Formats: sequence, structure tokens, C-alpha cells
Amino acid sequence: MFEPNEESLVLEMVCRFFNIPADEMLSIGDLVKNVLFLEGTSSEEEAAAKLRAALNDMSKEHAVVAGMFMSGLLRCNLAQQVQEQYAKAMSEGSQEPE
Repeated sequence: MFEPNEESLVLEMVCRFFNIPADEMLSIGDLVKNVLFLEGTSSEEEAAAKLRAALNDMSKEHAVVAGMFMSGLLRCNLAQQVQEQYAKAMSEGSQEPE
């Protein structure tokens, strides 16, 4: 798995490889965030369906960039959860947090 700074570098390289301008890259990222979080999605199934529909309207190159944005979002969320669980385990006096 990539570290956040490595993932940013890879995203930049992918955009250069596919010749996707920075403003277009930001639009793809905004689209992914809006579909997942800002369009009043009420369930995981609905979010997945909206994301599939958005990806169907994208070129394969844009879908790759969208996937990288999703990967980054997941990594950020998972890292935060791990830190919270570690802090909780340490505050409870656990010798070996899970």
C-alpha cells in the first residue's frame, strides 16, 4: 500500500501519463466525493449504485483517477480508525492493542 505522500505522487504521474490536466483531476475527485457524501445517499448500496453510474459515464483513464481518489479516501478513514482504536486501547491499559 502507498503512503499518502507516495499516493499523491502516483496520482500526479497517472494524470501526466493519461494527459489529464490538474483542473480535470480535481473535477474527478470532486465528483467522487459528491457522489459518495453530498448527494443525500441513504445507504451503502445506493452509494455503490451512484458510483457505478458515474464511472460508466467516465473514460477509462478518468475511472483510474477516480479509483485513486477512492483509495486515498479509504486509507485516510482507515488510518483514523486505527489511531482511534490504538488510543482507546492505550487509555484502557492494554499491553497489546489490536
